Amino acid sequence: MIHASPVRLAAVVVLGGAVALATSACGGPMQAGAAAVVQGQRTTDATVQDQVSSIISLVQKNNLQQGAVTDAQRAALSKAQISLLVEQALWQKAADDEGLEVTSADDAKEQTALVEQDRATLGGKQFTGSDNEAVALADAESQSASGLAPSTVPIYAHVQALIRAVVDEQAAKAHLDPNDQNNVPALQSALQPVLVKAAGEIKVKISPRYGQFDASTAQVVAAQASWIRPTKAQIAAAQQQQDASNGMGTN
Repeated sequence: MIHASPVRLAAVVVLGGAVALATSACGGPMQAGAAAVVQGQRTTDATVQDQVSSIISLVQKNNLQQGAVTDAQRAALSKAQISLLVEQALWQKAADDEGLEVTSADDAKEQTALVEQDRATLGGKQFTGSDNEAVALADAESQSASGLAPSTVPIYAHVQALIRAVVDEQAAKAHLDPNDQNNVPALQSALQPVLVKAAGEIKVKISPRYGQFDASTAQVVAAQASWIRPTKAQIAAAQQQQDASNGMGTN
């Protein structure tokens, strides 16, 4: 699920090649227990697997999963958590380079739009979960599911706000309407150098247990490893958190 206009979606296509520069250029040993280190911010294995377990719990609770969750599905969900962090770093650097400030108000606007859209999508099911769970569940139900965890919805909203700011800035410089589908090729051309520059300057390390960069596809490919498996305790804890959140009416 991508919440952006068609033109902004096209702009994000540029992301793949840019991430190639970032992920392939950074190596070195990972700290024990680290899943990734992005711009100096360490994300642990435990954090990633807690996020994965929350998605699995949400999907199972809402009867979206037919049969057991496979190792390949867990690996893909784990990779999605890392990919979101890389996207955030890339677009943040691009925004910083352009002198753009994305405020908490901008983030809130994006998140409000996400929640309204996705609660409407889930309306027929009378979904009673939190706002973040609604966005994550709508993502899981969509044909282009991105593996969004409830706890990472604010990060996702921030990335969307960053994309909007950078795309609008480049559109203005090139005298293009960012909402005109005919301007997609020109807008991509304008964005390319901005993202390539940002990708060459951000620092990313990804544990090989979670994936590696595939130069032929310009994507971070998930590791097909059976160890990427949230424990029953993690899934149970995620379920308890969701139940508590639903009972309290929190987001």
